[in-house]
Amino acid sequence: MLFEQACTGGEAGGCFGLGMHYAQGLGVPQDERRAATLFEQACTGGEALGCYHLGMRYTQGLGVPKDERRAATLYEQACTGGEAGGCTNLGVLYARGLGVPKDERRAATLYEQACTGGEARGCFNLGVRYAEGLGVPKNERRAAMLYEQACTGGEARGCNHLGFAYAKGLGVPKDERRAAMLYEQAACTGGDSLGCYNLGSRYTQGLGVPKDERRAATLFEQACTGGHAGGCFNLGFSYAKGLGVPQDERRAATLFEQACTGGHAGGCFNLGFSYAKGLGVPQDERRAATLFEQACTGGNAGGCTNLGFSYAKGLGVPKDERRAATLFEQACTGGEARGCTKLGFSYAEGLGVPQDERRAATLFEQACTGGEALGCLGLGLRYAEGLGVPKDERRAATLFEQACTGGEALGCFSLGKRYAQGLGVPKDERRAATLFEQACTGGEARGCYILGSFYAEGLGVPKNERRAATLYDQACTGGEAGGCFSLGFFYAKGLGVPKDERRAATLYDQACTGGEAGGCTNLGFSYAKGLGVPKDERRAATLFEQACTGGNAGGCYTLGLLYANGLGVPKDERRAATLFEQACGAGISEACAMR
Repeated sequence: MLFEQACTGGEAGGCFGLGMHYAQGLGVPQDERRAATLFEQACTGGEALGCYHLGMRYTQGLGVPKDERRAATLYEQACTGGEAGGCTNLGVLYARGLGVPKDERRAATLYEQACTGGEARGCFNLGVRYAEGLGVPKNERRAAMLYEQACTGGEARGCNHLGFAYAKGLGVPKDERRAAMLYEQAACTGGDSLGCYNLGSRYTQGLGVPKDERRAATLFEQACTGGHAGGCFNLGFSYAKGLGVPQDERRAATLFEQACTGGHAGGCFNLGFSYAKGLGVPQDERRAATLFEQACTGGNAGGCTNLGFSYAKGLGVPKDERRAATLFEQACTGGEARGCTKLGFSYAEGLGVPQDERRAATLFEQACTGGEALGCLGLGLRYAEGLGVPKDERRAATLFEQACTGGEALGCFSLGKRYAQGLGVPKDERRAATLFEQACTGGEARGCYILGSFYAEGLGVPKNERRAATLYDQACTGGEAGGCFSLGFFYAKGLGVPKDERRAATLYDQACTGGEAGGCTNLGFSYAKGLGVPKDERRAATLFEQACTGGNAGGCYTLGLLYANGLGVPKDERRAATLFEQACGAGISEACAMR
């Protein structure tokens, strides 16, 4: 072999060439130890490339023991001998304090020397130093120039960083189109996965390029394949939502796992959410909690919030409200508005922390300012009731509006009540009806109930008993006992629905069971009169008693009549008088005449 012959004859270049063959296994068996020996021979003979490659072997421990101090000596020798790559690598060691004392200024000097010598990596690393002010004064214009020089020299990271500079207007005029071109033409094509990721983000948002979810997904896949965890995360999100690719929860979960394994805390969070909800993977609260913890530890504040929720509810971990509050605080401190909201409720209810309405109000305000609609709702309720803050109906109304706009149905309901009653805002039944409808559509059963009442009475909307009945039905199905009561009354009277005493009794029973005392009273009448149910005065008396205990004055009055006449209960004038007195005090005029 010619290289071996040259090396044996004392030609350092021959030793270097032969070393490269052994390093790569070209024409000879690959042998890192032999390569290192030959690079050392080349370096000793004055071949700077030999020093450079031997330094790399000591840096990585290839064919020789890992020794960063020895590597630094060799890189310095290479740099002095005119090998610009040696200057770059020595700069890296000074920047990190590996084998030499950490010295950002010395690192910058070496990167400049490398860049001047045509080493694109040196230009890139020097650009980073000027961008961050490490060892040199911060100078974004100079950084951009160096990134351009690196990019032109084939360093894909330079293209990516220059693209970022144009995207943000750092040292160059802001130019999204130029940024996209740099990500596309150089960074991504040049094998820099971050460039593919950044370009994909631009196609997602339509920044400098037409919005194109399909193209974005392709680029995220390219970034992910290139080892960029953010690319895997974004591609997972694309599959989860069906953006540019068919929706596929299983594929999304796989990609979130890949992102999480690659150190992307958001990937751990989303994978945890997938396990919590059983999206693409079997539901597993324990696994979800583990992933939320991993996300939280990795700096994802949402992970802290969700882990806190797991501890608060005992989902996959033992129930521990103190631990939950600690995690909510960590999330809130990390800028996660949901964490502030959850912590606010912990203080409001004394869960894991001492009850403190003032602290709760402060946290709800912090959450609301951070865009968390539930935080605005919590703060609005405090102003409405004067809990931890001075009572202020106007401020409450403003906060309920903010909560409603943010998609919080209870905010719409609470604001609707204020317009209905003129609390903090001018009385406006039409506006109230609109808000109750919005609340009802958002799943707030009380909104359906009150809106039904508005249609029943023609308040703010045209009177429409059929529409009222539909809304009462919706409220009742949603667990609002008042809706069951009102719908029962409509069936009893045939208002907006066909008259049906049996259906009415069933609904009164449902209302009574749900805590609506009026339902107990009306069901009692059904049993007393045999309307829709068999006549049963004893059962009627029990129901009137239940209604009276629940605060329904009509139940007290009617029960008094039963005791006065001995119907379903033993006759008892004294008990009857007591009940009439109770009903009279509550405003039943007929009861007053019976005392």
